[in-house]
Amino acid sequence: MVANMEQQWGRKSWGVWEQLQFLVMLGQWVLNVMLRVLVVFLPHHISTSPIIKALESLSQSDIFYTQDEMREYQSWSGNTGGSEQGAIGRALAQVLVLMNDMPASFRKYGFVRAMAERILSDNDLQGGVTLKQINQLTLETGFARTVYMLSNFLDNQQRKQQVQALSWPWRALKGLPLGTSSLSLPFLPLLACLKKGADLISQIVLPQNQTPSESLSVLDTYQDGEMAEKLAQELLWLAEKLNEFSTMEGAVLQWSSASFLANLSLYASPRVQRSLVKLSGFLCNGLASGAIETSPEVTLKLLILWLPLLCTATHGVDGTIFSSSERAEAERMLEQVIMKLLPEAEQELVLAVWLREFIASSSDWPNLQLCYHNWCHKTRKLSYFASSICDDRPLKQLCLQ
Repeated sequence: MVANMEQQWGRKSWGVWEQLQFLVMLGQWVLNVMLRVLVVFLPHHISTSPIIKALESLSQSDIFYTQDEMREYQSWSGNTGGSEQGAIGRALAQVLVLMNDMPASFRKYGFVRAMAERILSDNDLQGGVTLKQINQLTLETGFARTVYMLSNFLDNQQRKQQVQALSWPWRALKGLPLGTSSLSLPFLPLLACLKKGADLISQIVLPQNQTPSESLSVLDTYQDGEMAEKLAQELLWLAEKLNEFSTMEGAVLQWSSASFLANLSLYASPRVQRSLVKLSGFLCNGLASGAIETSPEVTLKLLILWLPLLCTATHGVDGTIFSSSERAEAERMLEQVIMKLLPEAEQELVLAVWLREFIASSSDWPNLQLCYHNWCHKTRKLSYFASSICDDRPLKQLCLQ
């Protein structure tokens, strides 16, 4: 009798200890979920978001071309210069779309890309003004479509990371001691409330009618990364072809309006960042050399949007973007573009963005310290000139007015 009572008391004591252990683990799990939710919903890059929002108000809307707009372009090309030229425009547009949609690992990707280069080259050599216009419009449309696709792939990658951040507590919940009925029954209402809260969060973060497992199975993370890297390389290729066969004003205008892509590029893979940095440097080189003519507002937007990426992109041994001579040349090119901005208040805005991003980054490029000191020197001279004029008695009244 006594032995049976001791056994029952021992089982009761062990049950209380397991319940205390369960409460501690449950509290840790709830705390981890709250921290994960904060990480997901808090903005990752707060420093430049007010500037980006202010710049977005300068333009009516971002330039993105959809499939419907490509059909409009194809109908336009069919009505310019005869059916043969319209057919060539449609063929070139089709080849560029196939190149966009095809993964680089496909065996015939190089074949399609070589075909696009051949059509562009033949149009430039054998055609007149109309075929050259078809080259320009088709390349600009392809550039805009690639920007749109790359933004979607990078956005998908970020959403998958958020899904993974929200789904890992369910795996931790499986490891909790919920096997015995004595532990599970007292906490069933609490667990039901936690599940409803997690389901509500998942509905906010995930697309409708998708669970975390379903969202993760839509596209593989590796495939998204591979396509994003390919699309970033194609953007650079399209800009080079625009420079070879046409003008890059349209690409600069679109690049200065791609604020969504500029924000996503800060968290992209190093290989994607390398292509985007090269593209930004290539466009800025055209602005510095005078090969691209655009408004100061477009130049200002382009610099402020993409300077954060230039400062934060990887420049280590495994992620070299430019050689030492190319880095020095790129810095001189950026200085020339910045010093062309007028009035000096726009130079101040760009240099303020550079200084904040450069200090916060582990990279030492681009080092625009000389440009910053030159701006300070010019500002001092202007201030001294204005004060010396106002010290002149005949002009004092005019300065006060």
